[in-house]
Amino acid sequence: MSSSLPQLTLGLFENAKFELTDYVAGPNQLALESLKNWLDGHGSWFLFLLGPSGTGKSHLVQATISELGRLQRRAMYIPLIDVLHHGPSILSDLESIDFVVIDDIDSAAGNGEWEEALFNFFNRLQDSGSRLLVSSTDRTQDIGIRLADLRSRLASGLTLTLNELADDDKKIALQRRAASRGLTMPDNVASYLISRVCRDMHELTTIFERIDAASLSAGRELTIPFIRDVVGIDHST
Repeated sequence: MSSSLPQLTLGLFENAKFELTDYVAGPNQLALESLKNWLDGHGSWFLFLLGPSGTGKSHLVQATISELGRLQRRAMYIPLIDVLHHGPSILSDLESIDFVVIDDIDSAAGNGEWEEALFNFFNRLQDSGSRLLVSSTDRTQDIGIRLADLRSRLASGLTLTLNELADDDKKIALQRRAASRGLTMPDNVASYLISRVCRDMHELTTIFERIDAASLSAGRELTIPFIRDVVGIDHST
């Protein structure tokens, strides 16, 4: 197995920035509860999480990894988009792992060698009694997979399709994120970010990281003028 896989896995386990308790479910309450059941060993052994950009998929996946680490489960995280170039041999001998998370499986769509390997890996995990979480940024369930047997396997578990949060939920999510860093984000600041900067939750999270770093460096509170300076918005707007 390539050394990059355990390194990526350990890096996420050790540096996870997301927690399930921080996740604002909004219309995605079923997905959150299903993931909690999956972690507890209940419900479907296999979950298929579909979440386009901005729906919180990355948050849920990384929070699940964080929770697996906290619970000291025997787990493996496979960020497929990052390890695809190493070839499917990295899946060898992983069926003894109790919890496996395969992120961005749609990145393997159309790659015959990978599709076959993923199908065989799926079967080995099921036979061994492991639990599997697969994610995709494509909202469609077949995600462009050509191998009919693999499409059938992906349709065999519980499919959870994430939806974008409403603006009020996004505001709560930003405020929780700030609170986890020891910051207070007033309602007017959160509303300003959403209404004047962007509404995509993934981009909002990226922008918040910039704001957090700038706040730490400058020792500033989160105010609209400070946000304008960090993000680079014309003061006249």
